[in-house]
Amino acid sequence: MATSDRIKLIHLFGKLIQYAYENNIDFIITTFYRTAEEQNKLYKEGKSKCDGYKVKSRHQLWRAVDVAVLRDGNIIWEGDEYTRLGEYWESLGGTWGGRWKEPSGDLYHFEV
Repeated sequence: MATSDRIKLIHLFGKLIQYAYENNIDFIITTFYRTAEEQNKLYKEGKSKCDGYKVKSRHQLWRAVDVAVLRDGNIIWEGDEYTRLGEYWESLGGTWGGRWKEPSGDLYHFEV
């Protein structure tokens, strides 16, 4: 994994944090780095196409972050906040999982 990829993710994620702050969107990071074992568990549950060994996820390569939006201090799993964050992330050149169709849309996933 090239150090420049990690730096790019951190740089863009800093911009996303600033955007969220300026637009009163609170969120927490739920996943940054993921081990092969953690990735394989998601694969076996049908939540990922990456098995963690032969096919690695962007999380294993330090190229993705998952977040959960907070409203009144509680995690919400749906809401226009995700779309607003995702569209902003895409404007920075990133890929937002909310656009994916399979295995299902992943509103919480932001990758470079």
